[in-house]
Amino acid sequence: MPTRPACRNCRTPILALTAAVTGGVCVRCAARWRHSAKHSAVLADQSAWSDSSKRSRSYEPDATIHYFDEFYWCERCDAPSVFTAVQQKHAYEVEKRYLFQTRKLCDGCHALSKASQRASDTSG
Repeated sequence: MPTRPACRNCRTPILALTAAVTGGVCVRCAARWRHSAKHSAVLADQSAWSDSSKRSRSYEPDATIHYFDEFYWCERCDAPSVFTAVQQKHAYEVEKRYLFQTRKLCDGCHALSKASQRASDTSG
């Protein structure tokens, strides 16, 4: 018997049709985050993207593109997290990260990772 897909936010089993319509989240999570996601749009400045991002298939010089909050599970502590539209704008336009590079660690684990990286850089 095939296993049912699980909501990518709360991990409850959902119907395949629901997953296809809502982008992999259950109806409860979709309803809760639909409102915040709609209002979290931040206009992208494609001219500030890195050269590698400009070579990606998402680059359309005259198109109006927005960043939206992205929900994910932290790989280290398994906590539900959000890569906010504002964080995306900073990462892609200020830090010049590649457009399809997304967050995998929550803010707390990300800060710990950076701190341990800095400590190892100064000690060696």
